[in-house]
Amino acid sequence: MYRILMAYFKHETNNFNDKLTTIEDYKKRALYDGETMMKNYRGSKAELGAYMDIFEARPDVEIVPAFCADANPGGYVTKETFEYFKDQLIDAYKKGAAEGGIDGIALVLHGAMITDFSEDGEGVLLKALRDVTGPDLPIVATLDYHANMTDEMAKYATALFPARYYPHTDFYDRGLESAQMLLDVLDGKAHPTTALKKLPMILPHMDTSEEPLCSMIKTFIDESEKPGVWYAYFVGGFSRANISVQGSAVYVITENDPALAEKIADEHYRWILKNLEKFELKVKDPVLAVKDAIASPETTIIADAADNPGSGLMSDATDILHELIRQGAEKVAVALMWDPETVAQAFAAGPGAVIHARIGGKSSDKVGKPIECDAYVKTLSDGLYRVKGPMNKGVLQNSGHTAVVQAKGITFVLCTNRTQAFDEEAFRAFGVEPADYHIIVVKSSIHYRAAWRRWVKDLITVDMPNLTSFDERKINFDRVKRPIYPLDSAEKVRKAYGSF
Repeated sequence: MYRILMAYFKHETNNFNDKLTTIEDYKKRALYDGETMMKNYRGSKAELGAYMDIFEARPDVEIVPAFCADANPGGYVTKETFEYFKDQLIDAYKKGAAEGGIDGIALVLHGAMITDFSEDGEGVLLKALRDVTGPDLPIVATLDYHANMTDEMAKYATALFPARYYPHTDFYDRGLESAQMLLDVLDGKAHPTTALKKLPMILPHMDTSEEPLCSMIKTFIDESEKPGVWYAYFVGGFSRANISVQGSAVYVITENDPALAEKIADEHYRWILKNLEKFELKVKDPVLAVKDAIASPETTIIADAADNPGSGLMSDATDILHELIRQGAEKVAVALMWDPETVAQAFAAGPGAVIHARIGGKSSDKVGKPIECDAYVKTLSDGLYRVKGPMNKGVLQNSGHTAVVQAKGITFVLCTNRTQAFDEEAFRAFGVEPADYHIIVVKSSIHYRAAWRRWVKDLITVDMPNLTSFDERKINFDRVKRPIYPLDSAEKVRKAYGSF
């Protein structure tokens, strides 16, 4: 009987956001004990759902569930918070080892956690775990596509399985790979060796279903089918992390052949450096974007990409909404905007009431002015719903107390927990049918596309003023290792990193 410890500890840290991430932030999104974790994720198309599907299909495997801790992206994770969950994981291992042994560990991590004492939260976590387990216990983990992978992470894990796609529609598939690899190692069928090559590139928020990423990622998938290779991955990296280990990466897993892993990683690394100019972001002018959306005969989505809570932003910026109002847009809906103050007013007044509100624009002087208005309170909710779209299907979302209010031709879905609008349920769960609207504004960069592009043709990305720009070249990265593209020219980067 194999006993496998399973745990989930995630954070994507945007350290341009000065609001620290604490245990309270984990409570707002997802903080479960082992039993509740199993209940909430069983049957889901997320990493934990895949783990359970693989492990529970084997009668000789027993899952030892530890905990699930997931906070919305934001500022530094405090040392107190990190140590609390690190100690929980180590205690769960020690308890499991004492009660019947632990044969392997399967983790769900992000890969872009920054604490207030380390740039590499996952590296610190894996080392602390490895110090307790010793060098031989197999430890696998899934990662986000936006992981800022480090040498420490690669060193202390047996194998890592980052998502391939953005939107991240493949978390379940990566969970299947991770779980099966762990079992293959335990069964003596796999002896993984790995190589990691960091790229001097900050990858913009680019849809992997579009070029150049679409074709490039296919080459990594094809590489994974070759003899002696388990998997080859391109890892996008999290572009809102101001750290020395910032950057995309190539990660390769081979069967007991470290030289082959290094060779393959180097080949892909060199190809990407030769083609840096292809990785250029294209964003539409906001004024023109609104004009085009109003003129379009079809439903149009405007992504307020620089205010994405999924990238650690506050989700209360108003400039694109002011522009919609200025140009006279009608039948507009926006979700999910963070505004505890207006939500409290709406709850106090009740459905059907009219309140004088100052919507949004409260988290910083960089996110635009509040929208002063008399707003009609349409619906109120506890904010709990499950995703139905392709990404994170079946996963429970908690936007906290949520109010739908209407003013100035806009239907606002306002929440108290910052939550990204992954799919249409960010509207429908609160009584707002997206198909009834001409223009839909989402606080998201790319993830929304997985669901919305099934029926909406016009998807427009805009870059409005915020804590950081959507354009990396406009951000003050003062801790990254230079030269790095696109902060420096492609030619300068190539000259620094070798002859091509």
